[in-house]
Amino acid sequence: MSSNRESKTTLMDQIRRAGELAHGPATHDDYRREYYIADYEKLLQDTPTLLLLPALSALLQSAPPAWFRPHISGPLSLLPTRPQGVRQIIEFLALMSPDLPPLAANENGDPDISSSQGPPITPEAIKQASKLLASVPSSLTPRKYFEGVIPQLLRLLDGEDGPDLSKAAGMIIAGDVGHKVAGWEVLAESIMRKIDPGVAIPRKPGLLGDDHGKVPSPGVIANTLVAELELERAITRLQSLLFSHLSLRLTKSLIQPLLLPLWAALCYAKSTNRTIWYERASVILRTYFKTTGGPTQLAEIAKFLMWDGRPWWNFRPGGSGGIEIRGRSIDEYDDKDMIAFVENIDLRVDEYIRLLASGVIDNTSIGEVFLSITKQCLLETETAENPLLDLEDSDDEDIEDPLHMLVNTKLVQQMLERLQDKLASNPIQILELARQLLEEYTEKTKSRQRRRKDVREPSYAALGHIVNQGNSSNPKEASESSEEESVEIVSIALSLVNAILSSPEYSSTAETANLLSSIQTSLTYLSTSNNSIPPSILQSASNLLSLLRIRTSTQSSPSPSTTSTPPDPHAQDRKTHSLALSNLSSPLPPIRAEGLSQISSLLTPTTSPILDIPATTVLLLSILQDSEEFIYLSAVRTLSLLANTHSRTVVRMLVDGYVDPKQEAGLDQRLRIGEALLKCIQNAGERLGTELARKVGECMLAVAGRRGRRPKTKVEKEKRDIVEEKKKKEAEIAWGGKVPQMGGDRKDDEDAGNEMLHKLVQDWEGKEGEEDVRVRTSALSILGTTIEHNVSGMGSTLISTAVDLAMAVLTLEKTPEKTILRRAAVLLIMSLLKALNKAREEGRKLGFGFAGDNLVDVIEVLSYVRDTDNDDLVKGHAETVIEGLETWRSKSLLGLSAERDELTPRLELDIERLAGLSVNPNAKSASRPRIEEVE
Repeated sequence: MSSNRESKTTLMDQIRRAGELAHGPATHDDYRREYYIADYEKLLQDTPTLLLLPALSALLQSAPPAWFRPHISGPLSLLPTRPQGVRQIIEFLALMSPDLPPLAANENGDPDISSSQGPPITPEAIKQASKLLASVPSSLTPRKYFEGVIPQLLRLLDGEDGPDLSKAAGMIIAGDVGHKVAGWEVLAESIMRKIDPGVAIPRKPGLLGDDHGKVPSPGVIANTLVAELELERAITRLQSLLFSHLSLRLTKSLIQPLLLPLWAALCYAKSTNRTIWYERASVILRTYFKTTGGPTQLAEIAKFLMWDGRPWWNFRPGGSGGIEIRGRSIDEYDDKDMIAFVENIDLRVDEYIRLLASGVIDNTSIGEVFLSITKQCLLETETAENPLLDLEDSDDEDIEDPLHMLVNTKLVQQMLERLQDKLASNPIQILELARQLLEEYTEKTKSRQRRRKDVREPSYAALGHIVNQGNSSNPKEASESSEEESVEIVSIALSLVNAILSSPEYSSTAETANLLSSIQTSLTYLSTSNNSIPPSILQSASNLLSLLRIRTSTQSSPSPSTTSTPPDPHAQDRKTHSLALSNLSSPLPPIRAEGLSQISSLLTPTTSPILDIPATTVLLLSILQDSEEFIYLSAVRTLSLLANTHSRTVVRMLVDGYVDPKQEAGLDQRLRIGEALLKCIQNAGERLGTELARKVGECMLAVAGRRGRRPKTKVEKEKRDIVEEKKKKEAEIAWGGKVPQMGGDRKDDEDAGNEMLHKLVQDWEGKEGEEDVRVRTSALSILGTTIEHNVSGMGSTLISTAVDLAMAVLTLEKTPEKTILRRAAVLLIMSLLKALNKAREEGRKLGFGFAGDNLVDVIEVLSYVRDTDNDDLVKGHAETVIEGLETWRSKSLLGLSAERDELTPRLELDIERLAGLSVNPNAKSASRPRIEEVE
């Protein structure tokens, strides 16, 4: 690290000298100033971003002159627009993260990041990078700046530079960058216009486009508007962005304007057996409807179920076996292949039913979608007074298109047949639907009877009916076809009512009673033989009417045992909990995140009584093992919310899972449980209580000490090593020697760095069954956090033991693999110092603290560590703690406290007894002093 520091200092000196010549007041010659300015800009331009960024940052923090500051901050703000600038900034912030484990050093002693994957990227580094990359420099317009940043982030999102950078890019885009207006515009144009060339870009995220997009003239339309590779990249980026971070606002803004193109792509891929394309579009749509979509958007897709593209483009086969977007003429759009169109109806109806049945919305919402579709094709408005039947006036020609009516009719029939159980789960909606269908059919039947009567009787009305029939091409065939469809729909409606009345769980309410009364009126008419009702409807209506009368008479005079129970006040919470459990079992990360959000909603502002706290805690502990980072971090936040009201149960279960006495949990599982425990302790503070704080302290001391043994882990490691060694020998035998490394472009220093990292990880795992160094480090961090937030609950004994443990770590465990452990040990002393200072400021007397020889010993050990340790972070932390301890000692000697001004010391004795004397200056004597003679 010394060479790195020296090179940075040298570069800073070069920039400072060049800046003084170019912009300093000492240069008076304009010709020379232009020459120096060119040199200064060339120096900055030729310096790699990874070197220039720390140098300019350090210069900016060193209080430069006012004339020099703009010439430092300006180039610094433009670094993201450089080629590879975004990646280098992310990696630099990752290297500077305090949570980063120590990396292997290269030949110069610097951290080796030569691997193409870069250093591990922590959430804190991603957060800092998001804020930095969202800051627009004053020398550029926001649009120009984001045109240089967004394409770099999208390239990282593609995953070619490693999964860590891809995930980081997705979180940055979904964070601050994607919510800037200019950043949103560039992002939307880069993705949305590749999926729908005519889409209207919303002015900012969260809004919908206010027009139908830009329609080019027919002469401008090219044969291929979006090539296969561009379309595939856009859909893949949309999927990656959706899965990298759950931003509901960004998800809605990106996907909602693309619902019909994505639906068309899904159906085209299905019809042409392009499985990969089908799966991508299906996952995006299901995730959208599971997280942000609803019945309104599903009804919109049903309204345009056969949509295959805008009038001037559609999806066609790509050159590499995929899909591309090609232009088409208006004549091609109008001249549809009717045979192919009708054959495609069944495929699209089947896909739509499959989408509804996949659990993207609940049963109530499915009923709403069904009613919306029914209003378009079945209920031909004879009941305008019913708001459920009122159709808004529309000039859309598709509504009156016979093909559109055919599509809706097939869709309704399939929903009634395949989703009958989901529709019947809500009796109010299904009975309302049946009432509408039966009343519509009854009115049609009465209308036909009136027309027949008018035809038989001479009148002007009869003459009008004759004229109308004469204008029809084939009135008899049309009437028979319409009547057959109506009979089929009414038969299904009767079977649904029969299923509800036959259900043992059905119970009558005031609302269902009113609906059944209206249905009974229609059934009475349909069961009368002199009304020309088809025999199938007549028989079904008669049987259903008898069943309805039986149920009505049974429930009209209920016995004490059948009285209706009061409504469940927590019914909505139970519904939310059931939906959350369903979402948490989904394979799609955003849907699992939505399930965690629903669990969190049951915890705020108060915990819902329907939650089983131990079971919920176990569930959240299992989610901590999720492979997606933002999922397990959401689980950590949810656990902390649960611990706010049930800290005893949650913290005890977390501690037990972390200690893992049965040695059943893996390393990652224990570390994530430790992270959740840390968060819970931070939020609980002194509410943790004395008993619980001491249990945490004792368990963390046991884990962090050097005496921990895990024999089962040792046996598993030995078995794993034997298997790896066996595979290695088999490979060498097959190759006839040492197995060569795949990939000829790998460098020797990169291989050496990887070997050092591998050795470091092996050393972390411990020897002879010792506790893993990473777990011990985590335990020390949790112990320090507990001390900082609840020092009074810990007690003097545990505090003293913790300090002794930290000192032992700093003095005895000096090997490189124990670096992270020493960092945690120094931070533990810092946490204790913060807690003591806070108690002093609040005027609380703890009864213990740093004093006397103990204080001197701690300062001596930390001074030794500051001077001899090989890790810069350990040295820096030790220096900070030493300064804090010196300040503490000064305040203790001067008697500074919160009750008085800190600038005015108390000069009286602030001690209870004087060493070496039997004098207690603060004691209040109850009797007169005695004078004794001594030899």
